[in-house]
Amino acid sequence: MVRPVHQIYQEMRHSTEPRRETLFVGDVHGCAAEFEELLHRAGYSPSSHRLLLTGDAFARGPDPLRVWEILRDTGAEMVLGNHDDRLMSQMRDHRSGGEVRFRRPDHRRTFEALRPVLDELLPWLERTPLSMEGEGFLLVHAGIHPVQGPRATSREEFLAIRTWPPAGGLDGPRWHDAIEPLPGRVIVFGHDAPGGLVVRRRAPEEGGRPWAVGLDSGCVYGGSLSAWVLERDELIQVDSRQDGESWRSG
Repeated sequence: MVRPVHQIYQEMRHSTEPRRETLFVGDVHGCAAEFEELLHRAGYSPSSHRLLLTGDAFARGPDPLRVWEILRDTGAEMVLGNHDDRLMSQMRDHRSGGEVRFRRPDHRRTFEALRPVLDELLPWLERTPLSMEGEGFLLVHAGIHPVQGPRATSREEFLAIRTWPPAGGLDGPRWHDAIEPLPGRVIVFGHDAPGGLVVRRRAPEEGGRPWAVGLDSGCVYGGSLSAWVLERDELIQVDSRQDGESWRSG
């Protein structure tokens, strides 16, 4: 039997055993300075936090190499994003001696910045899962199938679902508009910068806790970088330092 989500949170609060808090960070997209500021503002330390990312850590922004250094040094965990998936394919092509294709100039810049660490980053990306479950949460990059649930979600949906029914663009009702809350878990996701920050809560009589948290608040486009602490239901944000138009244009 799945325990009610409010019971899980009560047990977390009243346990006498030391526990690490679960710190989720939205799509970093190469914005290393904002990432470091966010961790500082959250009071991050490896002994007190488990650091989990929604994916799309490297592509498009100014300093993907520094982002990798932070992930490596902190032991952060991540689910695979659609940009990470493309980067992984490009690295595999390069390693095999094949032609590496780039659709946009920022794709090439990201690849060239990370090529010196390909031998350590590629195996890490290949081990990165599409979804991650823990006590009280399900972490994915884009979302899950809103009708059939996580077990029937396809690889492409984990990486890129946005609208439901699928609209093939940025506009339309989101997948989380069409889904019932999962028993005992909050769905944490990223990917949807156009949709912005999402915090959907249960009814007050059910404890009012979030059942869906979307953390892609468009840092690389001039928005903000967002994090959420599961155990305290605390949102943390830092303002972007980016000229968003320069990254939109390539």
